[in-house]
Amino acid sequence: MPTEPSKYASNQFDVATVGRYPLLSEILADTRPRLVAAAAAHAAFTPALTLLDTATAAWEAGETAIANAEATLPARTLAFTEKLDSLTHKPDADTNSLIETWDITIRSVVAYQGTTYMLLLPNGRETLTAGTYDARLDAGRDFAIRLSQQVGKATLIALGETVADFYTDARALRTTQNTAKTTLEDARLNQEPIRKGAAAALLNMVGIGLQVWKDTPELVDTLFDVALLRGAVQAIPTAPTTTTWTPATRRLSTAALPNDATRLEAWRQGPGAMPEQLAIGAVGALEVTIPGDITFVAGQTYQLWLQARNGSGSSGPGPKQSWTAV
Repeated sequence: MPTEPSKYASNQFDVATVGRYPLLSEILADTRPRLVAAAAAHAAFTPALTLLDTATAAWEAGETAIANAEATLPARTLAFTEKLDSLTHKPDADTNSLIETWDITIRSVVAYQGTTYMLLLPNGRETLTAGTYDARLDAGRDFAIRLSQQVGKATLIALGETVADFYTDARALRTTQNTAKTTLEDARLNQEPIRKGAAAALLNMVGIGLQVWKDTPELVDTLFDVALLRGAVQAIPTAPTTTTWTPATRRLSTAALPNDATRLEAWRQGPGAMPEQLAIGAVGALEVTIPGDITFVAGQTYQLWLQARNGSGSSGPGPKQSWTAV
């Protein structure tokens, strides 16, 4: 008869955290103080604590990389799409869009739908607005080339330079957007082996616990939160309602943990920069200390805020504080 597999036949920390990165983060944060206490009582746990700390440091670095990449991509995407959308956007009811202005400029030199006009815009304005984003970039590049070839028509050649500049800028924004996508994909890809390593460190801790407490194996459950490992998906926490920045101690704090939150994240945004996650607080703490290796440029004004988190993910931003570094 087939036998039921042992509960240790697979790594439950691994199984439970597949596709649930925030959950692993909370398990690691909750487990460490428990393992510190166990190591203080039993030296056999000391190597497990060292292994867990190494895994946690790598995990948190990867988490920050993912969070920052996720924060950057929407802004890069918006900058690119707004650039292309500006081609057809009318600033107001009495002002032409760029594509209307270009069309009028061409018509001031050649006949509408004449031979040259049809060469330049074979499908009218739709020549530049149809298709995918990349197809539109290519169409704009080719349009600028055709304009530059209108020998003897200085107005069209000058327009070609304007069009070329527009699409050069748009393509640069597209490249920046694609780089942001790649950065996020790489960060997520790199985090997966780190997740498995952290899960292995947690299982190693359990193995040592079974050795130390061979006569009372139920004590192994004190090393981690069994309910957290087995529990249902939590609701995403609400955002913090207050934010206090204390420059002297480099601490961001709030008056109370939001509903469903277990920890806090510290964020900032400098002038012209993307949102940046700086640090993650301890379980239950109402403050996050910014590490000393993170610097602020004197004279620049930063927005600083907190976000709440749990095993399901992070909240939106709490109130932002403006601070000029000294």
